Amino acid sequence: MSPPVLEPSLAQHGSAHDSRLDHDFHSAWGSLYTNENTVSDDKILPLWSQYAVDKAAVERKYQLLLDEYTRLFCSVFGGYHPISMHAHATDSLMPTTITSLILNTAATSPLVLASPILRPKPDEEPQETGMRVRQFALHLLGWDETHILTPTFIVAENIYGAGYGPLANLSKEWEINAIASGPKPSTIDMWESDDDTLNAQFGEAKRKGCIAVLFDMVSTADGLVLRPEQFGRIKKCCARHRLLLIIDETMTAMRCGAPFSFQRPEYACQAPEYQPDLVIFGKGIGVSGIAINFDGTITKDFAYTDPADVAQTIRYWRALVSRPIRLPNLLEALGILRASVREDWPLQSIQIGKAVRDVLYELEPSTKEPGVVQGLGAVIAINKELALRYRVMCAIRRRSPWARLLPKLDGAAGDRESLMRQVFGQESRDQRRNLARAAEECGTTPLWCFICGIEATSEDWCRTCFLSFCNNEVCVKAFHRHVCI
Repeated sequence: MSPPVLEPSLAQHGSAHDSRLDHDFHSAWGSLYTNENTVSDDKILPLWSQYAVDKAAVERKYQLLLDEYTRLFCSVFGGYHPISMHAHATDSLMPTTITSLILNTAATSPLVLASPILRPKPDEEPQETGMRVRQFALHLLGWDETHILTPTFIVAENIYGAGYGPLANLSKEWEINAIASGPKPSTIDMWESDDDTLNAQFGEAKRKGCIAVLFDMVSTADGLVLRPEQFGRIKKCCARHRLLLIIDETMTAMRCGAPFSFQRPEYACQAPEYQPDLVIFGKGIGVSGIAINFDGTITKDFAYTDPADVAQTIRYWRALVSRPIRLPNLLEALGILRASVREDWPLQSIQIGKAVRDVLYELEPSTKEPGVVQGLGAVIAINKELALRYRVMCAIRRRSPWARLLPKLDGAAGDRESLMRQVFGQESRDQRRNLARAAEECGTTPLWCFICGIEATSEDWCRTCFLSFCNNEVCVKAFHRHVCI
């Protein structure tokens, strides 16, 4: 099942003044998709109101709401089911978690439960059943004990990685690299490697215990966009070596012109017979986790064709935890998904990305040169110094020369006049001073360090530009060199 093709439109979904626009293009590391109130949805608001006075009554609807969320997610994201929920995307990126999830999906598949040889027998010990099913799953996946005991990933060499665990080994920030734990993943230049190179490296990594290939379509390091033909090449190579294909859409879901960025037309037509098995989601979706495609490059071999079998294996996996997602988070996530459909965020992202780029081209003609502005849709990467010049809060990696602009997917961000008046232009001074006055009245400050992107901690923030900084020595010095608007 593929999502509808999304094409840019000149029509705006509402007035450019429907929502409050400001210079916070950090958006909590991309986890805020809108300034609009998703709680006021005509279906979700009554549930919140009831929850406030009769929590137990809404709790009794929990399974119905979770099923509704699962169906809506699958519809919005073109056949991907949110099977595993986690507090943070990093938790979803643990190789051991992925290994157990795939083993469970194989063990509860029709290949096992409908087989008189493989399915559980009433007269045998549970351990005997488990060993038989486990060996079947290993054979099906081309795994051995190494893939179970010390599983690893093959990752693109310019991927962000994760804040902790095995993928933290990839971080260029010493604070994260220092706390990495677990086996290092294999890193490969997936952006430029040819078929022979990918085949050799994928094959060697699989023999050493790699179970999956992991990458993002837009590099979180510098905004470099994966070429469509390279995406097709990677998919074919994963199929050849029986490696799971995992796409990290934590930053790019909804922001790049399609529900998942790899569903854009130029990517969807590349080796369409092979599809990603798993997608990592999070940030603005309201909950983080793993979505599974039962027609993926590897998962299609599990023979899930009946929706009842799909629903059953999802229930089995979710039953391994006390509750996959807390009810308040479920209500919020359901409201966000409904808003994404109502406001067509993928389409908005195309319009907003174009509007922001056009403003940058106008203010700084050098940005028209190839490679100066990178990214896709409403994920925009520019030189950090340029972001500092226009006093925009961005998602920044401290030791990277790149800054990521992650505007909210609200209509106003797609309007040039609004962008100039409230974000980039000299006329944004009034908006910033209004924000500063409001912050002082309620005892808050700008959220993000203008220099490095982490939480701002200083009380000595700029009331003119509505910018702040953390107490890192480098950031303190750099901040005090900024010129007020």
